[in-house]
Amino acid sequence: MIPLVLETDFAEGTVNAFLAVGEKVTLIDTGNPGQESFKQLKTKLHKHGVTLQDLDKIILTHIHIDHAGGIPSIQEETDLPIFVHEQAKGSINTGIHKFNSDQQFFQQFLLSCGADPSKHIVQRGFKEENWRNVHFLNEGESVSIGGEPFEVIYVPGHSQSDLLLWNSETGDVFAGDHLIKAFSVNAFIEPPSSDEEERPKPLLQYRNSLEKISRLPLKTIYPGHGEPFTNHIDLIQTRMQEQEKRCEQILNIIANTRKSIFEICTVMYPRLTGKMIFLGLSQIQGHLDLLEARDKVGFVQNGSIVEYFAI
Repeated sequence: MIPLVLETDFAEGTVNAFLAVGEKVTLIDTGNPGQESFKQLKTKLHKHGVTLQDLDKIILTHIHIDHAGGIPSIQEETDLPIFVHEQAKGSINTGIHKFNSDQQFFQQFLLSCGADPSKHIVQRGFKEENWRNVHFLNEGESVSIGGEPFEVIYVPGHSQSDLLLWNSETGDVFAGDHLIKAFSVNAFIEPPSSDEEERPKPLLQYRNSLEKISRLPLKTIYPGHGEPFTNHIDLIQTRMQEQEKRCEQILNIIANTRKSIFEICTVMYPRLTGKMIFLGLSQIQGHLDLLEARDKVGFVQNGSIVEYFAI
């Protein structure tokens, strides 16, 4: 497993793609969109004596822009098959209608938090994409990586398209952003899928996914950011404990009062400003979902704003 560490404008600073070299050569993730990142990816491949034409396929751990952004540039040069979890189907090659619907969802979410959509979220313009040769993966399927079989494990939470790729013989795992040692993962609020009315509850999903992989005999984990690591059980316990502490923080903040998510965010994450506010709002909404499932909080509608209170 050869890590290809690529630069990114996001707070993490770098993102990992991986090259699996065996009987075949497979690329896991692609880095950011744009020619600068694409050139960096090709340079890293060339350092290991590999060109795009040598690859048998590309597998995406999820479709966040820093992991899947290189696909359009890659497909300008080659028609490599792209493998991604089936949950990505509703987000790939979608038109302006889906884009506008998603934008409307995020605008409404920020308003319900008491935040300002014009200040507190990155505004992206619509850019039409046409990915070719896309293959969709499901839980329990086997996919060849570098000529070796890896099992597909669906681990929603950080995103709805997250998958983990596990070689049961070696214990090697490509984990994307599902489990990272360097920092805790945000379970991002996302719009509902086309056949659902309510949005997913990502932190609840994420905790279920963590519990699921805690039962697997994983060995070396190759994450989407940072260095490979082992002993996933201890890390999962640490992440679960962090979530419990955040729940306690939130309950203390709304004890004997009602507050919007934005108001809670300014107390919990006072250093977050501007477009970064969305990260805090998403984090807090996830924990409020968890507290609501435990009957620890309730909420009321105050105009367009939702206010939470401790029960």
